Amino acid sequence: MQDKEVVISIVIICTLLIIILIGFIAVILLLYQKKQNLFNTKLVGIKANYDKELLKTQLEIQEDTFQYISREIHDNIGQFISLAKLQLNTLEIKEGTPAALRIYDAVDLLTRALDELRDLSRSLSSEIIRNGGLTTAMEQLIIQLQKLAAPEVIYELKGDYQFLDEQKEIFILRILQEAINNVIRHSGASSLRISLTYENNSLTMAIRDNGRGFNTASKENNTNTSGLSNMRKRAKMIDASFEVESVLNTGTVITLVVPY
Repeated sequence: MQDKEVVISIVIICTLLIIILIGFIAVILLLYQKKQNLFNTKLVGIKANYDKELLKTQLEIQEDTFQYISREIHDNIGQFISLAKLQLNTLEIKEGTPAALRIYDAVDLLTRALDELRDLSRSLSSEIIRNGGLTTAMEQLIIQLQKLAAPEVIYELKGDYQFLDEQKEIFILRILQEAINNVIRHSGASSLRISLTYENNSLTMAIRDNGRGFNTASKENNTNTSGLSNMRKRAKMIDASFEVESVLNTGTVITLVVPY
């Protein structure tokens, strides 16, 4: 009888020890899983921050390149064209001769080229944002666009203008320039409507064209052709929403909403 009680006691003790051991292992595994989840969360955060910093650096390098090209156009290429005009204007050639007429034509072409280069230099430079704000930069861009035979450009400004962070305004302008470039190069549109609306603590920029449109799914997957990837990257950097709606043979609408 005593042996049986001893055996039972040993079984009970062993069972309790096994239960305690299982519980201990479960706690260890639970703590390990919790730490693993915390580590994974931190890792995702680190990767997200790294990706964001990398993207920021890439865009800053791109912006620095724009500024460099703008200065080169203004300071060097513009000077060379001006000197070429000066040299042609100082030539002593009899009025009304074929040579004189050709020189006048050449000077006229150089003048037009210089004007176009100055417009390009201004569009690449972010100085206009620093000096006059986003709406001034957009108005200058619209003036350049209206020189083109097509598309017809309509610009609307609604609400009271709010100065945003300089970097935000630069990115908004770059998104607009990229969108316009897509319209001119790919859409075949005859009309382009650009609206800027300040209301409800946000800025909404809408770019509408009546061009041929495209399949948004396939275009967005091919980021090398449309420039949508660059626009999305800039929108992400300023915590803005970015949407593209397009209907074949009808047109495209790009909408950017920037909170402030």
